Amino acid sequence: MTVSTYSGHAEKAAHALNFLILDDTIPADEHAVDQLLHCREAVVDALRQRLYDIGQDNSYPPADHLPVQTPKPALTGLDAKLATLVDNIAFALPSLPLDERRGHADYLTPASDDQTVESWRAAAVELLSASHALSAAEEQPWRTDPGAGWWVMRDVAVALEAVLVLDSRLEEVGLLAEHQRPDYAMGLDEKRMVLAQTARVATWHATSASPEEATPRFQQSTSSTVVEPVSMVSTPADLAAAQQRLAQFLRPLRANDAFYVDEPEITADSARQITASQLFLCRAFERAAGHSPKTEVFAAFFNERAEVLAALQPQISHLADVQAGQEPNMRRFWQQSELTSAVGRMEHRGGGIRLQPTQMVELARATHDVTHNLGKALRRELLRGASNLIDAHPRHHDGPVRVGRRSRLERTLTDLTNMPAPKQRVSRFSNPLQRAALQQTLNLTPPSSSRPPTPFPATRWAPDRTPSF
Repeated sequence: MTVSTYSGHAEKAAHALNFLILDDTIPADEHAVDQLLHCREAVVDALRQRLYDIGQDNSYPPADHLPVQTPKPALTGLDAKLATLVDNIAFALPSLPLDERRGHADYLTPASDDQTVESWRAAAVELLSASHALSAAEEQPWRTDPGAGWWVMRDVAVALEAVLVLDSRLEEVGLLAEHQRPDYAMGLDEKRMVLAQTARVATWHATSASPEEATPRFQQSTSSTVVEPVSMVSTPADLAAAQQRLAQFLRPLRANDAFYVDEPEITADSARQITASQLFLCRAFERAAGHSPKTEVFAAFFNERAEVLAALQPQISHLADVQAGQEPNMRRFWQQSELTSAVGRMEHRGGGIRLQPTQMVELARATHDVTHNLGKALRRELLRGASNLIDAHPRHHDGPVRVGRRSRLERTLTDLTNMPAPKQRVSRFSNPLQRAALQQTLNLTPPSSSRPPTPFPATRWAPDRTPSF
């Protein structure tokens, strides 16, 4: 059984919205119009749900699902307000009265003979499915990672602008006259300006396309209390998820965390194993990045990580535990062993590691998280007052010593922790066809205005003292 990803649903929805903008026809049949308006309501609900899922709305809308009036935005600091403005625009769209709304099955299940209504129905089905894929995904980095959140926000902004254009046509024939709507300070042109700017800013700042592969997780048929220990790696496409899982296992606990009982952050054996294995992986990923001109930009990124890890490896070769005990999180060993053995198998077979550009982006980001958390956890353990790690190098004649601040090892770990994350815009490597076509159609669709704007600046009256030409 195959499950469609968020990308598949979003592409089909963009295709349907693009057709509606280019077609510009409205059915005359009463039943067709009723189904069209309910499908439009589902489209709006799907976009509102997506905004709620990425955390831009901190509560469900009130009982009448109408927000309070918002002030007219100023251009100063506009980019910092874009996410909130998009949320306000979405919840200020005209909505059917609650007593007139019906269940989705009543109007999404039957296909329509009218092509316009059928396109609205397809857009509603696909947008609802796309939002559900994000809401029910097992891993949801777009909730916390701005690079992935901007990818989702770009799709929302483009789809919302398409709905505004289509709503303006429905308004002209009075089909939205009975809908509820709040008093909103922005007009259609201003809303489109905000949404277009949001799509552009999102293109600048989206550094992860991880939402594209989101699928709703299946509920287990039987209850289980066993936590999945590691992420298995069977193909090169699984490497990024496995690295991200390892990064989660390496994330240090805070002293005020309810589960922190002053246990060691990391043991000496674990630090050595992960450092050596990540050095091997970074070298392998560097070679994989060089296989394609589109991904060779990441070769330098992995090479820089490898150089710091190579400098760190001999410095921790003589670390020892004060109290020998079990590693606080054995899943680190298991996950790192799974990664190392899987990459070894791939290279031994002779095919090497072949990744798409977007997959290489995710792998680079996950590798950064692993090395960052490794350096942070090891540095924190070395410098805390009751550290369980000591330097047992034979050069210390008086026996093992504590690792202090401004030591060579501490400086190397600081360098590893402060290495920058990859900042490549993911739009360089991934530009979904249908969504790009929809955005281009919107750029070529002007508002229906009786007075088009003028390209000529207003006259500037010069004072008498200004010399004339």
